[in-house]
Amino acid sequence: MKQLSILFRGTLGFPFPVSGAFALCLLLLASCGGDDSSDEGYAAIESASFTFDETTPANNAVRVIANTGWQVFWTPESAAVRVEPASGSGNGVFYVRDMPKGASVQVGVRAASGKTSGKPVTVTRAADAVGVTLSVAPGNLDFNPAGENRITVTSNAAWQASCPDAALKFSPASGTGDGVITVSDVPAGKRCVLTVTAGTGSDAKSETVEIVRRADVQDDPFFTLDFGDGAGGVWADGNQEWKTQTGAGASTVSYEVYNMRINNDNFGSAGKYAGASGKAYAKLFYDPAKTYFTIAHIALPAAETDYTLSFGAIFEAGDMTLAISADGKSWKPLTYTAAPTYNTWTLTRVGFTLKEPVGELYIRFSPTGTERAYGLNFDDIRLSAGHRSPGGGGQQVDLGTTVVGYRWAELPATPADMTHKKIHTFWASTVTSKQYLRNYTYCYDTRRHSPLWIAHPQHACYQEGGWTRPATDPWAQDPNMTVEEQAVMWPIDGRAKSLVSDTPEGPYQWQRGHLLASSYRGCGDKNNPAEINKQTFLACNISAQRMDNSKAFQTLWAAAERRFTDQYVCADTLYCVSGAYFADENTRAYDCSWISGDVRYSLVEYSKECIVPTHYYKLLLRTRSGNLRKPIQECSAGELKAVGFWFENADVIKGSTAPTLGAEFMVSVEEIEKITGFTFFPDVPAEVKRQCVPSDWGF
Repeated sequence: MKQLSILFRGTLGFPFPVSGAFALCLLLLASCGGDDSSDEGYAAIESASFTFDETTPANNAVRVIANTGWQVFWTPESAAVRVEPASGSGNGVFYVRDMPKGASVQVGVRAASGKTSGKPVTVTRAADAVGVTLSVAPGNLDFNPAGENRITVTSNAAWQASCPDAALKFSPASGTGDGVITVSDVPAGKRCVLTVTAGTGSDAKSETVEIVRRADVQDDPFFTLDFGDGAGGVWADGNQEWKTQTGAGASTVSYEVYNMRINNDNFGSAGKYAGASGKAYAKLFYDPAKTYFTIAHIALPAAETDYTLSFGAIFEAGDMTLAISADGKSWKPLTYTAAPTYNTWTLTRVGFTLKEPVGELYIRFSPTGTERAYGLNFDDIRLSAGHRSPGGGGQQVDLGTTVVGYRWAELPATPADMTHKKIHTFWASTVTSKQYLRNYTYCYDTRRHSPLWIAHPQHACYQEGGWTRPATDPWAQDPNMTVEEQAVMWPIDGRAKSLVSDTPEGPYQWQRGHLLASSYRGCGDKNNPAEINKQTFLACNISAQRMDNSKAFQTLWAAAERRFTDQYVCADTLYCVSGAYFADENTRAYDCSWISGDVRYSLVEYSKECIVPTHYYKLLLRTRSGNLRKPIQECSAGELKAVGFWFENADVIKGSTAPTLGAEFMVSVEEIEKITGFTFFPDVPAEVKRQCVPSDWGF
C-alpha cells in the first residue's frame, strides 16, 4: 500500500474538488503495485465541456490534474485556437483565450511522455449574429430626363421598393442582395420619396431616396416631325403625307429611308407620354444591313452648341443606334435611354453639346440587329437649342473627327440568304467605367441549333471586373429567340444541361463551348455577376465542343483564347470573329428539351436535334501599331493586319491529343471566307484579308 498512500496524499493537496470518478481512477492506478521509482506520469482534464464566454474570460478556464509536465492540444489542429498557458507541470489551470466563432473544438492535454489520460473537453463558440444590412445611394436624386437615373442598393437580404406616388416610374420594385433601381419617369416639378426596405419583421431596415424633377422649361423647337395623320400601312419611301416637319430648321430638310413603314392605328403614341401626337408613327423593320431612317440638312442656329433631341419610342436603347453627323458621311453615336421594357411607349430626351458649332445636322436611326415582334416604332421627333431646353446640353460630341460609315469593324456582311438564320446584337455596361457598349453580335442557325459566328470587339474596358467566373454559371435562354429555335442547354427542373449524343456505348456529353469566352468579359462580383458577363452564357453563344480538356480541340481552343487576350489586345481595339463550320452533318447531339424519362434512354423521343460542327475558326483584325487612334475604315492596307485560325473539332489533331498552337493552324481570312461563304471584315481592303504572316502574330 505504499504507492497508494503516496497517491492519496497527493490528492489531499488539490486546490479544487476531485471527482469521485477521477479519484477511483487514481486508486486503480495505485493498485498496480511496484515501487515509487516506477510511477508512470499522467495528465488529464478535470473540467466539463463548456461554451466560450465572450464577456468573462475566467469562465473559459480548464482544470488539469497531473503529476508530470503537460502540453495543451486541440482538434482540429488547424483551428485558430489560443490558450494561456499552453503548457505546465502538475495540477494547474489554463484558459482558452480565443477560438473561431461559430465552431467547436476538442481541447485536451498530454503528459510529457506523450500519453493522454481521460477525455478532451468540447469548447463551443457561438457565431456572430448577422443582421440585415442595407444602404442606398444616392440619398437625393436630381432626375435628368436625358440621362441614366440609377439608385444603387447594397444589401444582404431581399428588399422591396415603393413610392406612394404612382406617377414615379421605376424598376425593379424588388430584388435580393445588391442591385440597381432605374428611375424612368418623374412628374415634372414634383418631389417623390422612394423607400427601400430590406428584410422583414423586427429585423427590417429601410432607406429613402428623395427624387426631384425640376419643372420643364417650355422650349421652342426649331425642328419637329410628328408624321402627320395620313394613311397608315404605307412604305415611307413611296408616300409623302408623313413629311410634316415644322420649325425654323425644317425648310431645307430631306430624308433617307429604307425598310420603314408609316402606321396610323390604335397602337400609336396617343396618351402614352406628355405631348404625344397620337397619330401616324414610324416603324422600322429588322434588317441591320439596310434599315435606317435619316433626317438630313436640319439648319442649326448660328454659334449654338447645346441641344436637346427628344422622341417617343417603344424600343429599348440597345435595339437602335442613334447617331448625328454634320455632313451625312461621318457619324457620332448618342447615348440615350429609351423604353424601360420593349413595347412601352416612352418619351426620351437626349442632351448633347457640340465641340464646335456646325451649320446643319443629320440625325440617323438604325437598328442594331434586334428583331422585335411589333417593330421598332418611334414618333414626335423634336430638336431644340440652348441649355435651358429640357435636358439641354450634356454628352460632348465632336462632329469633326468621327467614324465614317455604318458598320462596326468586326461585323460580317449580312448573309444574302437569311433562311434559318437570326442576327442580334447584345449591349451592356462595363463593370468599372459603366460604358454602355455593344457586347457581341451573333448569327445563329435555327435549323442546326448552333451559332454560325460571334463577332465582338476586344479592348481592356471589356475586361473590367477581372477574370473571375460567376460562382454559378448563369446558363440561360436567348430571349430574342423562341425555345424551338435554339438548343436548350440551360437548367430545367434540375435536369442535366449538356448536349448529348446517343451512341452505342452510351450517351456522350458535349461541352457547352463559349464562342465568346466568359473570361473576355469582366464578371465583377462572382455572386452577382455583371450583365456583360452573363450575356456570354446565353444559348446563342454556345456550341457543341469536345468535352475533355485534355483532348486536341480544347487544347488548341483554350490556347488561342489566352493568346489573343494576352498578346493581341491593343488601344485601338482588337476585332474578333469566332465561328463554327459544318463540313457534314454526320455528328448529331440532342439538347435538354426532353420532358420526361432518363436522358440516357429518351434522347431521340424527347429532345431537339443539334448538329455538331466539324470545325471552328477565329478571325482577328487590328492596326499594326495598336495605337493609331483612328477608325479601321480610315486606315490604309499597310496600317492593318488580319489573320484566321482553323481548328478541327476532334480528339486527335495532326496526330496529337495535345497539339501546340502554332503557325500551321493559321490561314487567311479570305480562305475562311471561301470555305464558309461569309464575308468577314467587309470594310477593309482585300489585300488585308489575304494576309497570313505568322511573324505578324508572334509565330
